[in-house]
Amino acid sequence: MDLSTDAYEHFAHEDDYPDLDLDGACKRLGSALALRTVYTTPERTDFAPFDELYELICRSYPHVASHAVTERVGRSILMTAAGTEPELPAALLLAHQDVVDVVPGTEDQWSCDPFGGLVDDEWIWGRGALDIKEMLMGELEALDYLLARHGQPRRTVVLAFGEDEEVDSRGATALAAELERRGVRAAFSLDEGVTTFSDAAPYGAPGVTITDVCLSQKGYLNVRLTAHGSGGHSSNPFGGTSLERLFRAVARLSETRPEPRLTPPVAQTLRRLAPYIAEEPLRTLVADVDGNAEALARAASRTRELYPLVCTTMAVDQVEGSAPAANVMPADASVTINFRLLPETSADEIVSWVRAQVGEDIEVEVLHHTPAGRLDEAGGFGYEELVDVLERYHPGVLVVPSIVCGGTDSVRYEGVCDKLLRVTPFRPAPEELRRGLHGVNERISRRAYAQGIRVLVALLERTVL
Repeated sequence: MDLSTDAYEHFAHEDDYPDLDLDGACKRLGSALALRTVYTTPERTDFAPFDELYELICRSYPHVASHAVTERVGRSILMTAAGTEPELPAALLLAHQDVVDVVPGTEDQWSCDPFGGLVDDEWIWGRGALDIKEMLMGELEALDYLLARHGQPRRTVVLAFGEDEEVDSRGATALAAELERRGVRAAFSLDEGVTTFSDAAPYGAPGVTITDVCLSQKGYLNVRLTAHGSGGHSSNPFGGTSLERLFRAVARLSETRPEPRLTPPVAQTLRRLAPYIAEEPLRTLVADVDGNAEALARAASRTRELYPLVCTTMAVDQVEGSAPAANVMPADASVTINFRLLPETSADEIVSWVRAQVGEDIEVEVLHHTPAGRLDEAGGFGYEELVDVLERYHPGVLVVPSIVCGGTDSVRYEGVCDKLLRVTPFRPAPEELRRGLHGVNERISRRAYAQGIRVLVALLERTVL
């Protein structure tokens, strides 16, 4: 079921800031999209496009260049526009420079060069148009406009653009460490997050259009299970083959998944939607969200759209070690499982549960782990201004708190920022939504890009002047 909503139905005040150089903004984004900033590993990455992006930024935004200190931390970019009241905590604008590469085998499906930076009368084309060079360049457009019209802000504005969010966020980690070393403290941040408007039907409130400001993000954990075997002829598989024992272990995990749980942001969403919820069982349960938290979590876990919001998910993604022929038993066999951890769920907790379920004859190995994000509250400085701006430029949309089910760089900045906000103000047109963020013919409409810049300008006006 497609629950996405036509974003254009909820665009308003498109005549605000009539002196914005929107044609120039689109061309500058096109120039950024023409740079193939694909990060793989420190040794294999071609950093020339990253260097070109840095140079493009430095020459494209004259007011940022004159007001802000611009520097590089590794290949990441750090820009600081000092405020007149340096004792105020800063505003922190986040994005990442890197993009995913074109999926092999799909090159001929693109109607234009994915790294050509084509700008036509309606669209800006290229890999990164939705994830997330539009946010990186849009933040610069908004700050440059603000500085040109108002001069030095009261509150310091910091822009931090990591180089490798799509891989392992070493760049953001280094940027955050540098900010901490300098004693920088931010009142709030803005990073990528939900990009869409959607119908609230999964919450039992069909016809209500919502969008999320995410206040946390799920953790990431890869675990490899290995069953050891000696191989041999399949005529005597006494005790089961390594693959059979491995699959039994996976089956036990599947049958005893972690229990669903209601996190504070999702609970707050249910409270916000309570007056609109008309369908059971949620209609009755939201009368007492706290008292019915377990029942609400179970009910939400039975809905595809809400399932990842209330569950630590488990995806069995890779199997290795099968035998070369049907009459040969496999030797060692392994399976890799990806877990996405709810906030306040630790990797140790999940690994202990895995070990208890699979038994002693299955080896359990942690391959990679990023902790779940801190849970911030829906309210206070930054959040309230962001909600106000979103509701102004997108009337008829109910803004609710939530969590990001994927990953962002935001989690790296917990040590320097009081409130981490995750939402993408650039709302894709319906055609873009159907292809997905990393799909063929990635593009953003001029109209959506312009509206996102207006949102950012208005947010900065309310928070840093």
